[in-house]
Amino acid sequence: MKNVIIFQDFVDTITYGRNYKIEELYKYFRAQIDNSLRFGWNPSDIVVVTNLDFSYKDVTIVKTNRLCRYNRYFNKQYGICELLEENLIDDDFWFHDFDDWQINKFEFPKFDGVIGMAKYINNTQWNTGSIFIKKSSVNIWRLIVDFMDANKDHLKNQGDENIVNYVYGQYFNELSPYFSHLNTKYNVGVTGFKYRYDMAEKPVCILAFKPDDAVGYNLMLNNNLIDTELQSIFAEHKLI
Repeated sequence: MKNVIIFQDFVDTITYGRNYKIEELYKYFRAQIDNSLRFGWNPSDIVVVTNLDFSYKDVTIVKTNRLCRYNRYFNKQYGICELLEENLIDDDFWFHDFDDWQINKFEFPKFDGVIGMAKYINNTQWNTGSIFIKKSSVNIWRLIVDFMDANKDHLKNQGDENIVNYVYGQYFNELSPYFSHLNTKYNVGVTGFKYRYDMAEKPVCILAFKPDDAVGYNLMLNNNLIDTELQSIFAEHKLI
């Protein structure tokens, strides 16, 4: 199993979501890498897909050829698709946003489909912040990317998660056998926290929150989900 983070920056200034400064991203990347290393990941199995000038502790940096220039968050799907189509990765992988944090060891979960995710918002929507991806899912990611490209004039203000849920709904009969609903232990986040935490098999493996956002950080801290070592990593990288 590989451990993959994707973030591409680009020239356009009008796009969906928050515009992070590069040094902010680097703080998150470094904290993510240090956190992964403490759980025993081999540096070569930690993969950062970015066009930014980043390197840290011998992790694998992948520069992809295609960038989504009309919505920076769609580079998640662009990156996943290119990793698979161009065989830039040699194993199934855990993709996660740079604010999804491992807090316990886990193996690649067993599931019948080729894409495994948890749901949220009362179990109604796939949450794409933490995805377990089999290499055999390549055609699904190509379908999603082609849909985004065909409709790009209407999608500048849409999140990547919206698109995955929309495409899944439009092609439900065809896609539903390939999507597997994982337990929320693989993605407990701030939105709908109580439901997701209550539904999670324990121990929880992955949390979704921004440590530099006091509301989310304190929510996780007050529920005893952030250990002292992770707190130290956040402090070292000036995220708290």
